[in-house]
Amino acid sequence: MAPEDLSQVSIKHPAPHRHRVSLAALFFGLAAAPAAWNAQLLISAALSAHACYPRDVPLALPIWSGLWWILLAIGAAGMALAIAGGLVSWRSWRLTFEEAPGSAHHLLDLGEGRTRFLAMFGVLASFLFALALLFATAAVFVVPLCR
Repeated sequence: MAPEDLSQVSIKHPAPHRHRVSLAALFFGLAAAPAAWNAQLLISAALSAHACYPRDVPLALPIWSGLWWILLAIGAAGMALAIAGGLVSWRSWRLTFEEAPGSAHHLLDLGEGRTRFLAMFGVLASFLFALALLFATAAVFVVPLCR
């Protein structure tokens, strides 16, 4: 194609509504729930392990009297963070909903709508990790602390 013919070519950006959503909002929506689940898992396991097995022999009761409430608060904080990530992703998805015309299968072939895809992936990831947080927090009610 000759250089003078390039003015006739219409090339669209694959994410035309990218200016509507900040990169920080997309990243928060993607990472908040998995980070909350990971932190809840690591902190709760470490606290429970130390409270029930501080030395050579396991204890029948934890060394802290409020361990149950601490674990419940960690789970609630994780759920709040996962819900916040899901809401930010939902807002991002609503802002970029009309980024490219067509169904999801059509857009996959074209490679368009990546801001919308990242926002929807954040919604789905937030939902799944919030479910994992819910089950991990429910273990506080079902499993005895030091057994």
